[in-house]
Amino acid sequence: LSCLGRVGDCRVMRTGILLGAAAMAAVLAAVDGGSPWNKEHNRKMAAKVSLLARSESGRAELSGHLSSLIEGTAQAEAEQTEQGAGFDIKFVPANSSVFDPDLSHTFAVVPHQAFVLGYADNTHLKGYQGKDVVQLGDYYAFANFGAVTDCNSPDFNDVDGIVGFGMPSAAAPAPAPPPSMMSGMSPAAAPPPASLPMPLLFALTAKGSDDANDNRVQRRAFSFLSSDKAAEIHLGGFDPEAIEGQLFLTPSISTHDYSVVAVSLMFGGTELLNFVPKDPRFRYVPAIMDSGTSCLVMPDNDINGLLEGSPFAKWKALVKDTAHPVMQEPFVLNIAGRTFEIPYDTWFLADSNQSCVQPAPPGFPGLLVGDVFFRRYLVMFDLQHYPESVIIGFAAQKKDYKPLAYYGETGRSNHYAMKLSVAKKPNVNVSKAPPGYNLPFATDRIPVYNQLETQYFINISVGNPRQNFTVIFDTGSSVFGIFTKCIPNAPSYGRCVFGGGPVGDGALLIEGAVFVMSLSVFFCAVGICINMYFRKQHDEQERKARKMGGKAGGESAYSTDMLKNYYSSAP
Repeated sequence: LSCLGRVGDCRVMRTGILLGAAAMAAVLAAVDGGSPWNKEHNRKMAAKVSLLARSESGRAELSGHLSSLIEGTAQAEAEQTEQGAGFDIKFVPANSSVFDPDLSHTFAVVPHQAFVLGYADNTHLKGYQGKDVVQLGDYYAFANFGAVTDCNSPDFNDVDGIVGFGMPSAAAPAPAPPPSMMSGMSPAAAPPPASLPMPLLFALTAKGSDDANDNRVQRRAFSFLSSDKAAEIHLGGFDPEAIEGQLFLTPSISTHDYSVVAVSLMFGGTELLNFVPKDPRFRYVPAIMDSGTSCLVMPDNDINGLLEGSPFAKWKALVKDTAHPVMQEPFVLNIAGRTFEIPYDTWFLADSNQSCVQPAPPGFPGLLVGDVFFRRYLVMFDLQHYPESVIIGFAAQKKDYKPLAYYGETGRSNHYAMKLSVAKKPNVNVSKAPPGYNLPFATDRIPVYNQLETQYFINISVGNPRQNFTVIFDTGSSVFGIFTKCIPNAPSYGRCVFGGGPVGDGALLIEGAVFVMSLSVFFCAVGICINMYFRKQHDEQERKARKMGGKAGGESAYSTDMLKNYYSSAP
C-alpha cells in the first residue's frame, strides 16, 4: 500500500498482496487477540500461542483455523476486478535505467523459465529469467533474477526494478500469457513455465564454494530501520549500536512471510480488535512486517465472523475526519505479549495532510505493519534455520542514531555502505530466546533512500562489468526483478517496453521476412560472382585457343591445328 505524497491518494499498490491474496493468506497463522484482557493473561497467552510457530505441528494448527475464516479466493478476486486497475498516472519507461544483457560477459538466460507476475492492483511484470553477478553493498554472487521487459504500473516510475527480502513465496504465480516468439525460441504452443527466482537474500547467503564472482553473507539474516528522511539495511544481522532497551524475539508464525501474533490493537484506549471466539487460542490475527506497505493496514470487515465488526470502520468513527482527525492518539500494537507504540506524528503525514491508516486488501485477514512502525523500531529478520523456523526481533531505535546517507546525497559525510566489525560480540539485553540461539550481528550497513515516508529505494549492480540500478526495497515480497531490454535468445511476453526487441508478432514476421530476403540477396550475389568467375575463365581459354589456332580452321578457336596440339594427332 502506498500513499504517493498526494492528499487523499493512498491506495493498495504492487507491494501489497498478489492476486492470489486469499490463497496466500490461507497458509498464514490462526487468529487470537483480546478485547480487553487483563495484561497478564494477554501476555502469557500471546507468548504461548506464538511459540506454536516453532514446530511444524504447531504451524499446522495455526494455519488450520484461519483457513476457515478468510474470504474465498473467488470472492477476493471478484472484488479486485471490481476495483479496476486504478492507475491515474502513466508508466514512463524512458525514466528508468535498463539492464543490457549484451554488455555483460557473465550474463546467461535461464533455460525454459519465464517471469510473469500479477499484483492486487492489476500491476503486471513480465519477462524472462536471467542469471548474472549481483552486488549489494560489499557482497556479491551469481543470482537468478526476473528480466522484466514489460511493466504497466506508475508505482515503478523513476526506478529500475524491485528487490524483495521476503521468504520464497508459496503462492503459484499467474499463468504465462501467450509469448511473442523471438528467434531461437520454442513454439507458442509450448511456452516455458512462469516461476519466481530465488530471493536475492537467499542467493547472497547460499552455501557453496566462493570464486571470483562470489562474496557471500555468512548468516542469512538482516535488519531494517528508518527515520523520517533516511533508512538502512543491516546485512548479516543487526547493529547493537542502533538500538536501546531490550531486543524482543518472537518466532514468525509463517514460513512464507514475516507474520507475528497480534493480540490487540488499541487506539486512544479503545480496542479495535474485538474478537468473537471465547477460546483464547483463537483470539489473535497475523501481523505482517512489510516495508513495502506505507501505513498501518487493518481489516475493514469482521473477517468472516472472527471479529465483532470492522476495526477500520471503528477507527474512522473515532477520528471522524482522516485529514483532520479529532483524536490524535497513538496506536498501541500488542505483538506476542509485548506492546509497541505508534505515535500520532508517525501515523499522520503532516506534509501531505493525510492519515497513514488504511483498510486491508480484500481477502486478507490480518494487519499489514508498514513504514509507520519501521520509523520507530529496528526489526530483525533471522532466517538462519529457514524453513524450520524464522525469528523476528524488535527493538526501539536509539534517538540519536543516524542511518547512512543515501548514495549521491549532499550535506552528509557518509555516502557509502559501511562494513561492520564482528570480532567482539557486544552484550545485548535480549528477551527469552530459543534454546541454543545465537544473536546475529550485522557485517554491513546499506543506505536506503526514504521517499516521502512512503517508499524505500536501494542501489544494486548487475553484470560484469557492473550496471547500476535503483530498485524498490520490500520485506513483504520475494520478488527480484530488473527492467531489461529484450534479446533474441530469450522469450518476450507482452511488449518490449524497455527496447532491445520488436513489439508484437507482426514485427517479428517482418523481421523474419527481412532476414530471409537478406539471405536471398546474399546467395544471389554469390551466384553472380561465381558465374562471372567461370565466364572469365572460359573467355581466357577461348582467347588462348584463338591465338594458338591462327587463321586455320576458318577462324575457329577449336580448329584441327588446335586439336593436334592438344592430342598430338588429328583424325
